[in-house]
Amino acid sequence: MSLSVSVIVVSRDRPAELARCLTSLSQLDYRPFEVIVVSNTAGLKVASDFPARLVPFDEPNISAARNAGIVLAAGEVVAFIDDDAVAEPLWLYHLAEPFSNPDVLASGGFVVGANGFSFEWTAGTVDRSLTYGVLDVPPDRASLHRAAPDRAIEIKGVNCAYRREVLTRLGGFDPNLAYYLDETELNLRLAAEGARVAVVPMARVHHTKAQSAIRRADRTPVSLWNIGASTALTLRRQNLTKVELAAGEARMTRHEEFKVATLT
Repeated sequence: MSLSVSVIVVSRDRPAELARCLTSLSQLDYRPFEVIVVSNTAGLKVASDFPARLVPFDEPNISAARNAGIVLAAGEVVAFIDDDAVAEPLWLYHLAEPFSNPDVLASGGFVVGANGFSFEWTAGTVDRSLTYGVLDVPPDRASLHRAAPDRAIEIKGVNCAYRREVLTRLGGFDPNLAYYLDETELNLRLAAEGARVAVVPMARVHHTKAQSAIRRADRTPVSLWNIGASTALTLRRQNLTKVELAAGEARMTRHEEFKVATLT
C-alpha cells in the first residue's frame, strides 16, 4: 500500500496560476493523497472548485504559510509544489516512492523550466556558507544520498517532500525567512543530522516563475531586501569561521545570491 501524502500549495494573488496547478494535481495517478491550499481570498475562491482543504492565510510569508499547511497535514509524507508549477501525472508516484525505505527522510525531483524542455533545477548540494555544488545522479531512476553536517542535499520547495514527523520534529520552515532560502535552511538542518535524501529525476514539475508582488514578469525581484535578509540570517546561523562568513557575505555583495534567486 502506498504511503499517504499531503500536498501543500501556497498561493497569494495568483488565482489563474493556482487553478492550473490544482488541475494538474487533480490528474495525479497516485492514491491516497490530499491537497491543502494555503492562500488569501483570491486563491481560496478558485480552490473551492477543487477537492482541497482550504487554509485562509493573508501574510506574505511562504515559510509561515507552509507551516500553517503542515499543521493540518494528515499524510505520512508532506509534499510541496508552487502555485505557478504544474505536476506531471506520475509526479507524486515517483516523489513518494523512495519513502518506502524507512531511512529516507526527504526527496526532491527535477524542475522543468518555462520553455518546457530545459531544466531549471536537477540535483545539487549546498554547504554552510551557501556555496552550491553539482550532484551527479542517474537520469532515469531515484538515487539516495547521505547529507553531511557541512553539506546538505539541496531539494527545492517547488518540488520536494519530507516525512511529516521530520517536519514536526524540526519545527517546519523558519518563519523568519519570509522569502528565499526557506527550503535551503531546512535542508541544512536535516544535513546536521546526516539525513538520507532521495533525488528523483522522474518526479517532474514544470515551473513558470510567474509574476507576483515581489517579482516582475521578467523574473526580476522588485526588491533585494528579502533575499539579502534571508541570506544574512542563514549565514549567521551556521557557526561559520570569520573567513567563511566573510566569503559568504562577499558573494552576497557581488549579487551571486541574486543570480541564483532569479535564474534557477
